[in-house]
Amino acid sequence: MPADPRPIPLDLERTGYSYLERPNTVLLGLLEREVLARRPGARVLDVGCGAGANARALRKRHPEVRILGIEPNARAAQLAREGGVEVFEGAFADWLATGPEGAHDAVVLSDVLEHIPDPVRFLRELLAFDGTRDATFVLSVPNYAVWYNRVATTLGHFDYGWSGLRDRTHLRFFTRSSLEKLLRYLGLEPERVRCTPSIVQSAAPLLRRLFDHDLAEGDHLSLSDSRAFRLYDSFVEPAEIALCGLWPELLGFQLVVTARRRA
Repeated sequence: MPADPRPIPLDLERTGYSYLERPNTVLLGLLEREVLARRPGARVLDVGCGAGANARALRKRHPEVRILGIEPNARAAQLAREGGVEVFEGAFADWLATGPEGAHDAVVLSDVLEHIPDPVRFLRELLAFDGTRDATFVLSVPNYAVWYNRVATTLGHFDYGWSGLRDRTHLRFFTRSSLEKLLRYLGLEPERVRCTPSIVQSAAPLLRRLFDHDLAEGDHLSLSDSRAFRLYDSFVEPAEIALCGLWPELLGFQLVVTARRRA
């Protein structure tokens, strides 16, 4: 029987950058309230900025904010630059080796920790950098305990996908409790915990097919630029956020946390 020519998510050699990016509304809202409200011209270090969806949205709303993205994926870094984002192409350790100077008011880690083999070491490197001494950390990670994953796991299903909770490149999995333990272990005190909604997100594998052509053409930001997303962002997501906020450990797709060093 001949091999199936269609790539599967775990065949990393045959597939490239596969993410369909959109701004994280909850993360950006926390960043605005916790940092930008006090420091309008803040310096933001966006580690693992991807194709720059968050950075583009932030610049659009706050053009005075200074953002530096760090992104190891060459295709994603190129897309971010095309969107007007200043990007260092490489890992955080590579950027650190260049001897950067200056203080940052915020460090954004949007869906980063779950991709890292040793998140403790990685966060220690971030905390050891003098430029993050007074920074507010704004993090998001997928919530392993979201309702539809509990159902799937109970039924014995755990298949990796192109993106989402069981993304093919996820190496670590978090719940609210385990994320807070990790931060406190490293001397960071969680201050605000929010979640992104999971109701529409649960249908993401089906909705993603509408944008398969765009992904094939290399347009990873087509979702955030679409009319459908703008309508969702304006009318549906705010109601979803309010509903899922009633029980973030169960209903949240992503956990979004702000944290600062303990005194």
